[in-house]
Amino acid sequence: MIDHIFIKNYKAFERENIPLEKNILFIGTNASGKTTILEALDLFFNDVFHYEYIRNKFEDVVVEIHIEDCRYRKVFSPPNYELNFEKCIGDMYDINHINYLYIPKIISVPKLLNDILSINLTTKLTNEDQTRIFKVFDYLDGVLGNDNFRLFKVKTKYQMNVNKELNFSKKQFTKIVSNATYPYLIIGIDNFENNFLLNGLKEITDFTYQTIFTSEEKEVVSQFDFSIVALYKEDIVHEISTLTKTMDIVKPKRLLLVEGKYDVAWFETALKLLGEFSKYRVIPCGGVGNIQYVKEQLEKEGYQTIVIIDGDSNGFNPLQKEVIELYADVDYINERFHTAFTEMPRRKKEFFKQFSVKDDVVKKVLSSWSKKHLTKDSIFVQEVRMILDKEATN
Repeated sequence: MIDHIFIKNYKAFERENIPLEKNILFIGTNASGKTTILEALDLFFNDVFHYEYIRNKFEDVVVEIHIEDCRYRKVFSPPNYELNFEKCIGDMYDINHINYLYIPKIISVPKLLNDILSINLTTKLTNEDQTRIFKVFDYLDGVLGNDNFRLFKVKTKYQMNVNKELNFSKKQFTKIVSNATYPYLIIGIDNFENNFLLNGLKEITDFTYQTIFTSEEKEVVSQFDFSIVALYKEDIVHEISTLTKTMDIVKPKRLLLVEGKYDVAWFETALKLLGEFSKYRVIPCGGVGNIQYVKEQLEKEGYQTIVIIDGDSNGFNPLQKEVIELYADVDYINERFHTAFTEMPRRKKEFFKQFSVKDDVVKKVLSSWSKKHLTKDSIFVQEVRMILDKEATN
């Protein structure tokens, strides 16, 4: 699945990295970036480029995804914004098997039917087909062995002649999308409640490789038992109503307030390992400085909150270590970032100064690491358990 998406110079985002989960629901006000995420994936996988979305006509448009700790970046450069192969990162043919189906708020029925047809008929390129392709490359560059050109992407499109007007109900749309049988399918649905049955959420998420939804309805939030992320045009302090008006229906659940977006995967993984995930929603607050305000505003609206912060801050429930990344595996860090730690440092400054990349890159990679490598016996998970137990007795 996609762990992170980076979007630059496209519609709502000047430059933004967004962590993703296997099943994730984005909520937020208009122009906060919910639809931009879905359309950026449509650009990456299906080459659907909206030129009117370019923010700065003199800069590249960049969409980068991370899958299994590997980077895949597509860059579209001015003036014509064609794909700039020299700036792309990653072997795109390695992810050729992944399909993305984007379903906008207003559905074109013929397009949806033909997209699902093409997805369900997707097959792996045979050795014979690859040989034929490479032979054509030889003709193009005059050099045997495909020295000048690499296979970038292969896609086959099937199209039925849908020559009559079709008006489907929410029940029919839910059934149609649920009938997509391809195992490596990522679905992005904008404003889920517009076209699908609420009780069809599980029906869709059960079969997909990854599902990414947007919604503005409280009822969708209540039905969605996976990760929920609020997007803001400004920041959480200015737009606290984004949370309160959309999440009112989940008041029986406690809101676990954490510092930043990269912390969410750590805490959600810990909650799943402890069997507590269904009882909480993890909410990033954009820094420790916002937490007190967010806590106060949410509690005014009747929410139950619990706060866990990094150990370099005072108050609330601090972790033992200064930053969450200090709970990661030192051997993995050395291998992944070519560092030379003999043991994990005690201070975050000592930790981050050893890297040749930005702090955000380290946090992003280790956020993905936490999903796969934390266990119930991990020190971090045990600390979370003790904090939750303490709060339960108060």
